[in-house]
Amino acid sequence: MSSPINRTNLRLATANIILVANAFVWYLIAFNTLKDLLLQANASSYDSLIIMGVNTGAMALSGLLGSFLSDRYKRQGVFLYFWLVGGIALSLVPLGLEATNINNIAFISAIFGLYFGLGMPATMGYHSTVTTVENRARISGLAFLFIGVIFALAGLVIFDTLLASCLILAFIRFTGWLIFHFLHGKEEPRREPVKVKFTSIISNKSFILYFIPWCMFTLVNYMTIPILKMITEINYNFLMVAENIVIAFFAIASGFIADKWGRKRLTIIGFTMLGMGYAVIGLFSLTPVNMVWGSIIYVIADGVAWGIFYVLFIFTLWGDLAQNKISDKFYFLGALPYVSSYFMQLLFTPYLSGILPTMIFSFASIFLFLAILPLVYAPETLPEKIMKDRDLKSYIEKAKKKAQKNSAEKHKKEEKGNIGANEKTREPKHEDYEDAVKLAEKYY
Repeated sequence: MSSPINRTNLRLATANIILVANAFVWYLIAFNTLKDLLLQANASSYDSLIIMGVNTGAMALSGLLGSFLSDRYKRQGVFLYFWLVGGIALSLVPLGLEATNINNIAFISAIFGLYFGLGMPATMGYHSTVTTVENRARISGLAFLFIGVIFALAGLVIFDTLLASCLILAFIRFTGWLIFHFLHGKEEPRREPVKVKFTSIISNKSFILYFIPWCMFTLVNYMTIPILKMITEINYNFLMVAENIVIAFFAIASGFIADKWGRKRLTIIGFTMLGMGYAVIGLFSLTPVNMVWGSIIYVIADGVAWGIFYVLFIFTLWGDLAQNKISDKFYFLGALPYVSSYFMQLLFTPYLSGILPTMIFSFASIFLFLAILPLVYAPETLPEKIMKDRDLKSYIEKAKKKAQKNSAEKHKKEEKGNIGANEKTREPKHEDYEDAVKLAEKYY
C-alpha cells in the first residue's frame, strides 16, 4: 500500500499535468482563433502584423507582471485558482464585440495575451515546484502528451464562429479549474522561498548558454516555415500532421531519456538532427522528385528536434537552473522566444521572399550547427550524483540477477550429483558485490 506522502505527490503531479496541459491548450486555441478572425476579416499583412504584435507585447508585459505577483503568494495554488476562475469569464468577453472589426480583433488579441501571460510564469513555477529534478522531464513529456491529445480532440470541433471558439475556451478553463480544485488538495506553503532578480538570471552563465541556442532555434525555425510552404510538393497540412505524430512520440521518449542520461547531450542531439534536416531539404529542393524525400527527412528531423525541445526548453531546463529558487522568472524569460516567434515570422517573411530556398536552408543549417557551440560549454542540469546513483543501482541489480542465476545453476547441479562441477562453479557473490562496493566508494 502506498504511503500518504506518495499519494499526495501523485495527486499534485496529476494536478500539475492537467493544469499545464489545460493552460497551453487554451493558449493554442485562442491563438488559432485570432488567426481565424484575421482571415475572416480579410486583414492585410500589416494589420495581421500589428494585431499579433499586440498579442505578443501584451503577453510579455503581463508575464513580467505575473512573475512578480506570484512571489507574493506563499501557496502558488491560490494564485492559480483565481487565475483559472478569471479565465472562464475572460474567455467570454469577445462575445460582446463585432469580430469583423480590426480594432475589436486587436482588443481581443490584447485580452488573450494579457490573460495568458499573467498566469504563465506561475503555472510553470508550480510545475517546477511539484516536480523534482529526477522526474521533471518525464512528467513534462506526459504533460505534452496531454496537450497534444486534448488539442487534437478540440480540433475535431468546428470553430466556424466566435461564439463556438469562446464557449470552447471557457469550457477548457472551467474543466481545468474543476479538476485542479479536486486534485491539488491542501498545498503546503513554500518553505522559505528564495526569490531571484532578473539581473541575476541574465548574468547567470548557465542560463545564457542554454538561452542563446534556444533563441537561435526559434528564430530560424519559424522564419523558414514560409519558404517550406512555397517549395514543398506535398500538402503542407499533411506534413504537419505527420510531424506532430513524430513530435508526440519523441516528446515522451526524450522525457525518460533526459531523466536518465541528462539534458545536455539530448539538446545537442536535437540541434544536430535539425541542422541535418535543413541541410537535406536545402539540397533536395532543386528537383520535385528529390523534394518529396527531402520533405520526409525534414519532417522526421524537425519532429525529433521539437519533441526534445518542447520537453526541455519549455518545461524542464529553466526549473533545473532555478534549483532552490522561485522559478517563475526563469520560465518567463525562457518562454519569450517561443511566444514571440510567430510575430517574428510575420515581420521577416516579406524580406525572405526573394531569396533562393537553397540559400535559406543552407544558412539555417549552418546557423543551427553554430548554436551547438554554447551547449558544448553549458553545464549538465541533471546532477551527476543522480546519474551515478542510477548507474550504481543498475549495476547492483545486474549483479543480483547474475548471482541468482548462478545460484540456481549450482543447486541444479547439486541435485544431479555433480559435486566436481559444483566446486568449480564460481560464487558470484563476493566478486560482483565487491565491484559494486568499489563503485560506491568511488562515487561517494
